[in-house]
Amino acid sequence: MTEVTRTKRTLVSEGPVETTTTRKTTTYSSSGGYEGDDLSSLYKSSMSPRTTVITRSAYGSAPRGGSGYNMERSVSYGYNYGAAPAGAYSSVVGVGVNQVKGNRAQEKKDMQDLNERLAGYIEKVRFLEAQNRKLASELEQLKTKWGKATADIKAMYQKELDEARKLLDNSEKEKAALQIKVSTLEQSIEELRQKYAEALQLHESDKETIDRQNQQLSDYEAELGLLRRRVGSLEDDKARDKKEIKRLTDALNKARIDLDNETLNHIDAENRRQTLEEELEFLKAIHEQECKELACLAYRDPTQENREFWKNEMAQCLREIQEAYDEKVNSIRGEMETFYNLKVSEFKTGSAKQGMEAQHSKEESKRLRSTTQELRARVADLEIRNAQLEKELELLRREYEEKQREWEIEGNELKSELVKLRAEMEGMLKELQDIMDIKLSLELEIAAYRKLLEGEENRHGLKQVVEQWITTGQEQSSIDYDTDMKVSQVVKGEMSAKTTYQRSAKGPVSISECSPDGKYVALENTGKKDEPLDGWFIKRYLEDTKKEIKFTFPKGAVISSRPGQKAIKVWARGSRPAGSDDFEMQDNNTFGVGANIKTTLHNVNGEEKATHQQRTLYTS
Repeated sequence: MTEVTRTKRTLVSEGPVETTTTRKTTTYSSSGGYEGDDLSSLYKSSMSPRTTVITRSAYGSAPRGGSGYNMERSVSYGYNYGAAPAGAYSSVVGVGVNQVKGNRAQEKKDMQDLNERLAGYIEKVRFLEAQNRKLASELEQLKTKWGKATADIKAMYQKELDEARKLLDNSEKEKAALQIKVSTLEQSIEELRQKYAEALQLHESDKETIDRQNQQLSDYEAELGLLRRRVGSLEDDKARDKKEIKRLTDALNKARIDLDNETLNHIDAENRRQTLEEELEFLKAIHEQECKELACLAYRDPTQENREFWKNEMAQCLREIQEAYDEKVNSIRGEMETFYNLKVSEFKTGSAKQGMEAQHSKEESKRLRSTTQELRARVADLEIRNAQLEKELELLRREYEEKQREWEIEGNELKSELVKLRAEMEGMLKELQDIMDIKLSLELEIAAYRKLLEGEENRHGLKQVVEQWITTGQEQSSIDYDTDMKVSQVVKGEMSAKTTYQRSAKGPVSISECSPDGKYVALENTGKKDEPLDGWFIKRYLEDTKKEIKFTFPKGAVISSRPGQKAIKVWARGSRPAGSDDFEMQDNNTFGVGANIKTTLHNVNGEEKATHQQRTLYTS
């Protein structure tokens, strides 16, 4: 009788825990094929039911700002065959006679099949033993016949041995000649190696020479560029000086024209002054004539008082007119003298300054002309030297390219040979792996049938075979998801795996679940407001393989706080269900699987906000 218990458990952070247990009980009965139905009626098969032990511990929701829980689940499977208690058949009758008969018939058929296979193997063993005995007898016969045909064989092969000895002597002579030739070739190889080493040294020296000449070329190019810049600067200075000379020449010509104009104006002013003086003399003469006429008139006045009056008035008017005329003439003369003196001094000063500037410009132009000629000669020499260096550089570059092509051809040949050797090695490794798999399967099959033979000899049925052949064990814990059963099958012993999960969070956003098969990572918002995930990233570190997988949330990502929308999942590439609006990682098609995994959530500044730790411990 075998009892199989399947347990499905769903755990939430708050609320009751629901556990559904389905138990299936199957009773097997079988009989041996050697003693008939009477023996099968005496056979008693007892299999103790498989026990299921579930140990779980859950903690309520953590306070705001952090959360954590530990959960463990242990499932043990075991099979036991032994004698049933006295009242076992009464319980079997209670289950149903038809079911028992069907199971007994099936077990009887299985035992008949096994007995037939066992008989076939026994027959094969007997056949192999008979064949071994036949081969041993043939070997003994061959041993008895060995000494008789030795003399005939010796006479038959003596001539061939003599010829072989002659060939051996000739081979020795050829070997000596070849050794001499090999020594000569080794000396040639040594000389070629020395020449190769010398060629390498020359190549290194040529490389150093190329580097040094490149450095000199760069120095010359820099110096040439500097000289060209200086020549350009001097050309600019020369053009600027030419413009200045032209400006000064224009200014000198303009000053000369102004001097001529001023001279003409001076002459014109002198003429006007002379004209005015003549006019003044003429007016003076007319005035004196009028005065005399007035005096005559005054003298003709019969009264003495009128004559005195007109004489005094006339004298006063003449004095005033004379004073006004003298004052005007003096002011005109002073203004004219001041103006002409100023113009003459300005002209003299400007002429001297322009002469000095013109002389300085001529000297500077002469000096720049000589410097330009020197620089042009030096530039020509540097250009010739640059052409020579460029030719040498071109020759060295061609030689370097030829050497590089040879090295590339040799490297490609080595790479192709390496790829071929790797392919051969992979084929050998695959073949070795196939051989190891076949060997392991054969060992397991041999061990199984050895146990069958021992069980048949001891007439204990399938008890020892099943007890030592199948041992299943599982011990695993889960968080908010169901996991598939893991069964380890070994010939002897038992192994169990204990997996624990731990999680913590600094804030409202936490890692609620990580898929064991690496398909997704789930986040949960336990706060009362939406949390932006712009720039946040998930980092999953596989400690067994030292591999790290990273996913960064896109711009505008938000985890909602509304009921029913507090959890989001990040799926691996190709794992997101159709119609889902969750995030999908494009870089990897899995988040990775392993025994020890650490998953962390970081904000945009790299601070760790949530952690999910998986640890698996294997015991035997």
